[in-house]
Amino acid sequence: MYISTTMLLDYNPTQGKVADGRAYKTRQPLPPLNRWVQSYWQLTVSKGQFQYHSVPDNCVDWIINLGCFDDNFFIPPFLSSTLFHIDGPASFFGIRFRILGHKGLISLPLGEWGEAGSVKAEDLLPADIVYTVFEAIDNAKSFDKRCYSLSAVILSAITFADVDPRLARYIRYCYENVSSNLDLSDSQSSKFGVSARQLRRLAKQHVGLLPKDFGKVLRFQSALKAMNAPQNNKTYLDYYYDQPHFVREFKRLSGVTPTQFRKMSVLYNHYSSE
Repeated sequence: MYISTTMLLDYNPTQGKVADGRAYKTRQPLPPLNRWVQSYWQLTVSKGQFQYHSVPDNCVDWIINLGCFDDNFFIPPFLSSTLFHIDGPASFFGIRFRILGHKGLISLPLGEWGEAGSVKAEDLLPADIVYTVFEAIDNAKSFDKRCYSLSAVILSAITFADVDPRLARYIRYCYENVSSNLDLSDSQSSKFGVSARQLRRLAKQHVGLLPKDFGKVLRFQSALKAMNAPQNNKTYLDYYYDQPHFVREFKRLSGVTPTQFRKMSVLYNHYSSE
């Protein structure tokens, strides 16, 4: 039975701000590809040593170095901030998949990707798909054209994948009940059709994180969006017991306090004071 979790929830995670708007571009794909892909992005830096401060979002990213065909890899979901070191000049193109959206291209479950922080694309996909994707990106000389060309290539290769309905029910529950008291007990898990122990195995295998950690990232992302809302009235605190709980959890996932995160550019020169 096929159940698309992307049809069950409209989850659009966010990363932090980049001070130089020209350095980081994003674009959401049009239907029907948006069932699988949440967004495309492109990161470009000038000469120098830079760092990109990435935060958890429960998504899988395919990252391609525009200057080196062999340097393209998948990043599975992670639970704490990750610093990517970049020696410029350099430019990277990324495909951010929706939760489980990568399954349309990759049959190997996330739990079997190994313990490394990244996996080479050719270890997960047929070589012809990897090459065709890179060729489509490389031949287009602007970000918008790359997104357009790539969409056609991915649509020709992507398929609907079977998603365990128990997993789909669990993901929907987490999304609809993002709060500090998310219940993943045996009693609640039985409503998904599994025990709490089975749910841990299922989540780790297919979403790459334990159930409670997946829920923490959803809550963190909900708080980030609330913090960035035009009329910020501290609604993000609704997801946590109190202010100290919010600050503690935020720092655990992002590596910095909420105040620091609001002020910082997630892309910065390694020697800069930003």
